[in-house]
Amino acid sequence: MRIAIVGGGISGLTAAHLLSARGHDIVLVDDGVAPGGLIASVRRDGFLCERGPQALLDGATETRALVASAGLADRALAASPAARRRFVYVDGALRAFPRSPPALLKTNLLGLRAKLRIFGEPFVARRKAGDDEEESVLAFVARRFGAEAARRVAAPALIGIYAADAARLSVRAALPRLAAMEREHGSVLRALFRRRGSPGIGKAISFPEGLGELPAALAAGLAGERLTARAAAIERGGSGWRLRTEAGATLEAERVVLATPAAATAALLAPHAPEAAAALRAIRHAPVAVTCLGFRGSPGGRDLGMDLHAYGFVAARGEGLQLLGCQYDSSVFPGRTPPGGVLLRALMGGGFDPALVDADDDIIAGQAVGDLRRAAGLRRDPDFVDVWRARPGIPQYDLEHATRARAVDAALARLPGLAVIGHALRGVGLGDCIRAASDLATTFGA
Repeated sequence: MRIAIVGGGISGLTAAHLLSARGHDIVLVDDGVAPGGLIASVRRDGFLCERGPQALLDGATETRALVASAGLADRALAASPAARRRFVYVDGALRAFPRSPPALLKTNLLGLRAKLRIFGEPFVARRKAGDDEEESVLAFVARRFGAEAARRVAAPALIGIYAADAARLSVRAALPRLAAMEREHGSVLRALFRRRGSPGIGKAISFPEGLGELPAALAAGLAGERLTARAAAIERGGSGWRLRTEAGATLEAERVVLATPAAATAALLAPHAPEAAAALRAIRHAPVAVTCLGFRGSPGGRDLGMDLHAYGFVAARGEGLQLLGCQYDSSVFPGRTPPGGVLLRALMGGGFDPALVDADDDIIAGQAVGDLRRAAGLRRDPDFVDVWRARPGIPQYDLEHATRARAVDAALARLPGLAVIGHALRGVGLGDCIRAASDLATTFGA
């Protein structure tokens, strides 16, 4: 079967790789010079900078299978034990993020009453069956675990995923597994207890030359099946669909997969499903400025004044920081710096301050360094700076997101041979995108 896939991010590459392995005639149309979309690993002056996602969680079967079939299983690097330590900057200090229910008893992130409230969660009544009213992540956590846990734990944690306000995100769309725990077990803690021993999210992994090794390997496996071009339009054709590129090329295919960002997908869908295109255009995004800060001649980072034996931290809002969080890249994976170096990755902007992403590099880097001095005790300026901007950024699964996703699904049901995947609709994480592409390869490509 001839299948055209538009988009060369992890979703499109995974679909192309798996469908090709099933014996289908694949063409991947990608307007990026390099494969990977948001995944981009760049080594400059001896520092390996991740301009997009930093790591991949290997808990899902589909993820492990993809890494293996790409020939990278032996190159996978597990995050160091230090990555298990994470912090939240709140009330003017970095406070340990509890990794387990017992750790809640020791953390100074929450007061005694808030800790007791958490352990009372199994006695909180679940939502009534048939209650379809959308609930925000913040409201869900406050209802089940208390307001302090929602404000000091859930809200900062969501910043690390969506770079946005937990009060504006739908729990069923943004954290569907969490909502399902209440629905199926009546309690989140009860569900976690019953799932002990079952496969979890896995460990964070990367590769010696960064996460970019995965899309590069997938693209290399496609050989001549990857076409560098921008899709201009899709039309119904004789055998199914016809795809036209901006350069004027025409491709005939029985089926088409759109694995592009929301705006690009909307433009291609508009002539065939204007309601779906409108739904995709209505999805808000949170742009993010990524600043890599490299320090030379700092073995263990002792002269930086920071406790670098950790994954990093997220910053609660209302603390006077523009910084959303900071990842200690050289503490998580080896080989990210010249010998004796340290590499930090500061994130700013998001749904809280999107205009900051448009500022000059010097302003963004200066704000990052200043906020790190205040929040983490940074004592010296970096020797290396690399600023990159993720635009339009992270899709925001707000309280209207489920309605928009249903509109897209209904439209696609009337367009046989056409499918939409990617991070705009059902999961912004790399694992979510890989799973959706794997499901498509099983059903759409059968």
